[in-house]
Amino acid sequence: LSHSPTVCCNRMFHWIGAITTAYLNTLKEDDDFCRQAQTSGTFYLFHNLSPFLQKVGKKYLLPQLSAAEMKRILEKLKETEQWIEKSVLIGCSDEHVPDFALDLGWDDSSSTSGALEKSVIESELQGSFTDLRKALFVVDVKDSPLLASAQALLRWHESHQYCSKTGQPTQKNLAGSKRVCHASGITYYPQMSPVVITLVSDGSRCLLTRQPSFPQGMYTALSGFCDLGKAVSATLITVLVGPLQASATME
Repeated sequence: LSHSPTVCCNRMFHWIGAITTAYLNTLKEDDDFCRQAQTSGTFYLFHNLSPFLQKVGKKYLLPQLSAAEMKRILEKLKETEQWIEKSVLIGCSDEHVPDFALDLGWDDSSSTSGALEKSVIESELQGSFTDLRKALFVVDVKDSPLLASAQALLRWHESHQYCSKTGQPTQKNLAGSKRVCHASGITYYPQMSPVVITLVSDGSRCLLTRQPSFPQGMYTALSGFCDLGKAVSATLITVLVGPLQASATME
């Protein structure tokens, strides 16, 4: 049977996707395999959850550092390569070059090395660590999902350094896809928090809001977390009522 070019292309993409998924799963489950991949991977840097950006002309770029560049920087800062193992896997290219995110401001409870000085790194790499909310507005749109997912995973690790049952330190696997408490045998996996976001409009205007922590000039559509067992429609009502009550109180 003959197949159209579209069908053949779709099958090829599915096949490539399946191979990539299998490769990522192996990295997550096999520490030795992941350790070897780190020697040829690329790294995105963060400091206290703020991504590292470089300004070139009027553009802000999200630099990818090779393993060799990471090794050179760590040596110059008189740090050991143990830092590399603090990174977390965030994906890979079609050529199976793995991507890792590394927070150089992270003081891991299971490690003897503390946070690195932000200004020293910025000076060495000629860039700056930028608040994620601001970074998402200035980087290329294709980089935004990667930044968001990388920070979310790094944040999860930062807030799950201890077991909720025993209080003992947890240890991440090399890829960062889980943390384990060896005292209790409990394995923790990253969790998602469902969020509802909606744009309220009268046809020509939109209702926007902001928080005191937002950068100057930044506003957002109304959003809120969806509580356990709560329907999306009910969450939407809560999201809408809050700002309206605040507005009525101010008036």
